[in-house]
Amino acid sequence: MSESTASASSLTLRPEFRGKALRGTVIELRNAKANGAIERPAEEFLDITYPSIDLLRMVEALQPDQTKTVVLKGGRGQGKSHMMATAYHLLSNHAAAEKWRDHWAGQLNNSAFAKFTFRQGFLVLAEAMHNQSYKYLWDLLWEQHPRGQFVKGKWTARSTNVPSNEDILELVNHTPLVLILDEFQTWFDGLTNTKQYPHRNWAFNFIQTLSEVASAHPDKLALVLSVRDGSTEAYQQVHRVEPVVIDFAGPLVKRDRRRLLLYRIFENRFNIPDSDIAASIEVHFRESCRIRQVPPTETEKGHADFIEAWPFSTKLLQLLDD
Repeated sequence: MSESTASASSLTLRPEFRGKALRGTVIELRNAKANGAIERPAEEFLDITYPSIDLLRMVEALQPDQTKTVVLKGGRGQGKSHMMATAYHLLSNHAAAEKWRDHWAGQLNNSAFAKFTFRQGFLVLAEAMHNQSYKYLWDLLWEQHPRGQFVKGKWTARSTNVPSNEDILELVNHTPLVLILDEFQTWFDGLTNTKQYPHRNWAFNFIQTLSEVASAHPDKLALVLSVRDGSTEAYQQVHRVEPVVIDFAGPLVKRDRRRLLLYRIFENRFNIPDSDIAASIEVHFRESCRIRQVPPTETEKGHADFIEAWPFSTKLLQLLDD
């Protein structure tokens, strides 16, 4: 998180992008090499995380005094997994979270952000549901929650199809929980029903249970989910408890997504003054306007867009967005 000024000629890639094999910027929560986003040290991951508008909305919604489930809604490649990994680290490592907050509150001159606090004493579980690591959603809780096996035994003895509100309450009364479920819609939409095993119906009912407990006991259970759109039955069930929905759309969000990408790739992109960038792109921008016959009334906005996108072209970043 260096704050020193740099020149356009000293733009520096982060170490992970300097190897012979080109790496993508797609975030995986976990992977086979055990170096997924939530498996990395908190400070290291937060160091590549720019506080976009959407991310700040999520952090605000996860404040200790808030009572809402958080749903991230948007297509692939828009940063949902990065935000979920950020939530995991902010809620798992208090010292790293405060360091990141204090740094960016100063950088952005954001006094409201400086006052944000982070939940403590919560077990934070994050899972990429499309990996199909668990046959049933409740298996994640039985395996990873310290009270899981005990509650599983009580539930199994009752022989009901789905754990009850009381089961979940016993878990979170023992150890409060933040449950982060990435690719939630992908997982749910892949479930099927048969006469003997109506997996989709069971999942639907359990999602209702989790939503109700989180709504009634926000000091014990918080939910963070990602979906592609609002069409899935699972999302409609969560929507009944009036979640905070962070929708990846709009001009400000697109601008912030660019900034998040540039900060993710380069160590010092935001330490380079706009005046230095403007000088380096002057000929390119002037010729681009001439060839595209850009009206003089639109050149100022176009110039700002070119500076914002540097060292990439605005067209390239638009293609990535599309």
